Amino acid sequence: MAKADARSGQRQTFRRSVHRNLTEGGGFIFLMLLPALLVVGAVIGVPMLRALEMSFNSIDFRRPAMAGTYGFHNYVRLFEDPDSWSAVILSAIYMFGTVVGSVALALSAALLTRRIVRFRAFWRVTFLLPWTVPAVVAALVWGVMYDGNFGIINRLLDHVPFVTGANWLINRETAFPALIVAQVWNEFPVAFIFILAGLHAIPEELYEAARIDRARAFQQFWHITLPQLRFILAVVVVLLMIMGFKSFPIIYILTGGGPAGATETLTVLTYNTAFRGLDFSYAATLGILAVIVSIILVLGYLRLVARLQDERGGQ
Repeated sequence: MAKADARSGQRQTFRRSVHRNLTEGGGFIFLMLLPALLVVGAVIGVPMLRALEMSFNSIDFRRPAMAGTYGFHNYVRLFEDPDSWSAVILSAIYMFGTVVGSVALALSAALLTRRIVRFRAFWRVTFLLPWTVPAVVAALVWGVMYDGNFGIINRLLDHVPFVTGANWLINRETAFPALIVAQVWNEFPVAFIFILAGLHAIPEELYEAARIDRARAFQQFWHITLPQLRFILAVVVVLLMIMGFKSFPIIYILTGGGPAGATETLTVLTYNTAFRGLDFSYAATLGILAVIVSIILVLGYLRLVARLQDERGGQ
């Protein structure tokens, strides 16, 4: 009888703990997130599993008889294919260029709008406008501006001494930098918002003390602003790295990977392999490579955020 009462008490305790967990603890959070997790799993997880399965297959519309041949041949081809690693290198260069340009432009705009008094809201909205423009529309607009015959960029350069215009999207030397400029214009408002919020979080007393010590503007920026923005800048850089690495619309619409593959990043190569080369299995393999690189960037982002938060807590 005593054993039965003990078992009954244990069951009741277990039920109460489960009920408490589902209504107040982590289980409640999981239940609230469950619908979204199911949707994400259906929209993203299922296609990723299908892409993984295709990467071991041989689905090539130019050789339909090879379909159903499973193996690691696509991954062997990936490691031996110089075009794929060239695309990875171009993606890294593109990512680096967009990150540096976006952070520099966003930091300059944030510092300007923080100090400006008149029409401050107008300038902030102006700097945020590129974020409201879809990447496809931005690519079309920049394509017109880069036109070698009637583009506004060449028309403006005609008035600059010793400078001539160019066929920006056709020449190998100018196509890649032109894409980076368009990408920076489209994504720098993301960094602008973060940096502007970080600037407003810096205590004004630090600048007042620096002015009392007769510190110049650059010294205030170097010794106060940048250290205080360290956490924000680290987060922004990793986010921009992810955005730059997976960028596709601006590159594809403006150049399609040309000229002569000079702008064919990994995402563009994946698209061209699938829908121009009709080799869907190898395209899936390239997509898996892109996912792996993205996961590495995300894990680096999470580790960096956790490390910076620990440093903040220790201060």
